[in-house]
Formats: sequence, C-alpha cells, structure tokens
Amino acid sequence: MNRIVFSTFGFLLICITFWSCENEESLIGNDLFLTDYEVFVFPDSLIHISSTSHFDDSVTSDNSTGLLGSYFDPVFGQTDASFSFQVTLPNNEMTFDVNTITNIELNLPYTGFFGDSLTQLNIDVEQLTQSLNIEDSLDFFTSSPVFESLPIQPFSINLSEVQDSSRLTIPLATTFGLNEILNLSTDQLNNTESFTEAFYGFKLKTSPMVQGTVLYLDLASESAYLKIDYLDTSDTSQSVNFPIGAGKKFNHVAHDYSTFDISSDTTLVYLQSAGGTFAEIDFSFLEEYQDSGFVVNDATLSFSVLSEEDVFSLPEKLSLVKYENGSLGVIEGLTGGILDADENIYEFDVTRYLQKILTNNETPICRLYTYDRTSNVDRVILTNTVDNPIKLKLILIKG
Repeated sequence: MNRIVFSTFGFLLICITFWSCENEESLIGNDLFLTDYEVFVFPDSLIHISSTSHFDDSVTSDNSTGLLGSYFDPVFGQTDASFSFQVTLPNNEMTFDVNTITNIELNLPYTGFFGDSLTQLNIDVEQLTQSLNIEDSLDFFTSSPVFESLPIQPFSINLSEVQDSSRLTIPLATTFGLNEILNLSTDQLNNTESFTEAFYGFKLKTSPMVQGTVLYLDLASESAYLKIDYLDTSDTSQSVNFPIGAGKKFNHVAHDYSTFDISSDTTLVYLQSAGGTFAEIDFSFLEEYQDSGFVVNDATLSFSVLSEEDVFSLPEKLSLVKYENGSLGVIEGLTGGILDADENIYEFDVTRYLQKILTNNETPICRLYTYDRTSNVDRVILTNTVDNPIKLKLILIKG
C-alpha cells in the first residue's frame, strides 16, 4: 500500500509512499511507519482562505454573560456593549406593606474584563419601556432596534473597585422602586410573567471610551439580583431580593467599522466576537481526490497570531465550524483551537473532517470564529503571509 504525506507550509504538499496492510478505518489518525516517499508541490491556490464581515451589530438572546463597556481598537474601530435584563419575583403572590425604601441596589457578579485595567466606567442606568418577553428565540437579531428605555441615573466606578469586590454594585436613588415595583397591584405581583409585563426591567450602558474596557458579568448567578431594603407601615425593617438569573437577558454590541476595510489586506485574518468578523476556509482542493482511495491519517490546521498583537489580550480559544446552505454545524471529531501562548499559534486536529470531505461529500467550507463569541468581545488578527501563512499539515494514505 502507498503512503502519501502532504505537508503544506505556505501550502506546500509533500507526498510519501509506504507499505501497510491496515483497513481504512484503522488508518485514520493512527501512527504508521515510513518506508518510501516521493515529493509533490501544489500551488497555493489549492487552499483558499478568506476573511469577511459577519454582523455590523447584534442583540444576543438569553445570554448568561452581560457585556458592559466600550473601547476603541486601532484596527477594528469602536465597540460599545450594553445589556438589558429583567428582574423576577422571588415568590408568587407577593405583597409589600411599604412605608419607605431605605436602600435599593443592583448586584451583578464580575467574572472578567477586556481592555484597559485602569478604566473608570461611566454607567447609565435606565428603566426599560419595552417588554423583553419577545417570542423570537433566534440567537442574533440583526435588524431589531435597541430596547427602548428612559434614564434613571448615572453611576461611575473604577474597574479596580469592581475587581476588589468581585461584583458590580450599583446603588440607586431611594426615590426609585416604590411605585415602579413595590406598589404594583396584586395582579401584577401575582407571578413573574405578570410582574415582567408590569416592570420591564433595566438597561445598563456606558459612554463611548477610547482607552476603555468591557466588563463580563454573570447574570445567571444566584448572586445577581436587585435588592430593596424598606420600612413597612409598622416601621419594621424588611429586605427582598429580586433574582435576575431566571429572567430574559439581552446583550447589544455595536461595532463601528466605518474606518475598517476588511478586504484591504488579504494577508491577514480578522476575528472579532459579538457579531464582529470571521474567517471562511475552503478545503475544495480535496474534492479532486474524492473516491480516489485516499485515507486521511493526520491533518493539523494552524494559525499564527500577528506579531504586533500585543496591545489586547489574545483569545484563549478559537472555534471552527462547518458551513453549508446558510447554516453552521458542529465538526465531529474536531479537537484543539486552544492558544499555545509560547508559540502564539492556534492548532486544530481536522483529521476526521477532511476524511469526510474525501469519502462522504462533506461540505469543504468552514468558518473560524472566536470561541463562545456571544459572551465576550475578544478579537485577534492572524497571519496569512508568504513568510507566515496558515499551515495545513496533511498525511494521506493510498488505500
């Protein structure tokens, strides 16, 4: 049996022939011994890599991570992140015998940030005037407007204060919450469904910043809530927490790409989360070898980070998915995508995926994204230059 090794560095494929008596299934992904080889050179055009814009801005549905903040990227431009969310009743059939509110505050657990660690966030707290109980369950709403709201108050805090307490705590004026929440009717306080149609919830946003940051807040946590302390009509202190985790939560991330021409440099691959940009990868060159008896023994796809990428933190992981008929799909058997911080590269094992292209007519088109892209504002620029191209190391076996 002949063994052919294709190793494309700058899309150079090296073919190696060897003897083996294994069946096709046992050859996929297993180690083999070389005995003989010959070399073939294929042109770069056999593998097509392109980068293209995704959505200009987006609203993400029911996301457990709230994105709040703003920053300017010298390549990608301005990114502004805000989110809208409901608060829910702690129990059904609630009643509040209230005299006056003594304290009211939002508590949102902090999990991380992207951007400048020295940022002061100038937050606008607003009350929604539009229900979040929408029927459309799509993950992205590219045409929907930002949920309408009215201002409650501004609030400023340094990122370091949020990090020290591991939470974003926003005290509200005690003039808010009495008529809006506690003095709602019995019917409106009967259950969460009726309550969220009476009090729609909150929106948090920030003023645009250049040297800014975006906070990551855990809205699904039991420690995410609106707390109201009050005196009842007997002047007895009472306290109630309205959970956030069970309610609807929507991020809105706006990207200003007015100064960013993604098609101006095809030697770079641009990736940005939250409705930003992605790379499309085409393995159509393999279709020439379909039904030719080849088995993919090993295939490693690797991407190098642009050396100038030292201003922003790099994504810990990238995501590769197949794309067919306008839909994204999971690539079975795919592993990898984690950043090698020493080499500044991302590698994927695409062995089984390429095998399916050869033998199962799998789509040769896939897309590269930042990982968990609706829950962060990660961005990275990868290289596809002559000196440092996207690399595919491919070992094929002639069956």
